[in-house]
Amino acid sequence: MLPTLLTRKPIDELTADDLDTFHVWAFADDEEEVEGQDETWVRPLDTTVVPQGAFSLSVAAAFTTSSGLELSGFVGVSTDEGVEISHASLVTSGRYLCLPAVGYADAAADYDELADALGQAVAAVFPLHFELRVLLDGESVFRRGQFK
Repeated sequence: MLPTLLTRKPIDELTADDLDTFHVWAFADDEEEVEGQDETWVRPLDTTVVPQGAFSLSVAAAFTTSSGLELSGFVGVSTDEGVEISHASLVTSGRYLCLPAVGYADAAADYDELADALGQAVAAVFPLHFELRVLLDGESVFRRGQFK
């Protein structure tokens, strides 16, 4: 079932269809009092750009491994004090695979785990390139980057 603006779910249950339908998701932290929801739940935003002044959005992105494998997922983006890219997750074949946050001390072990989950060597996955699937407000080129 495709998501609607009423969709709420834990972030680790986002699917490729969710990200295809709505490219920007925000934590529903003002809804934590709703029975069954907690701080991990997200909701879609009805927007075609990443808004300025936002904190901790999950933005749909296309990923490409260093070996050329194309994957879907999202990147953590904050625009409240400039633009900060903090983390990413891959959503592939019904799996939710987290990349460590930028600057995370134990990233190497997490990169090994992620590469294993994809059935590839670390060198075949990283650097992992991404391109956001929506523009940041005020920009005319899709934001790109990589996780090393």
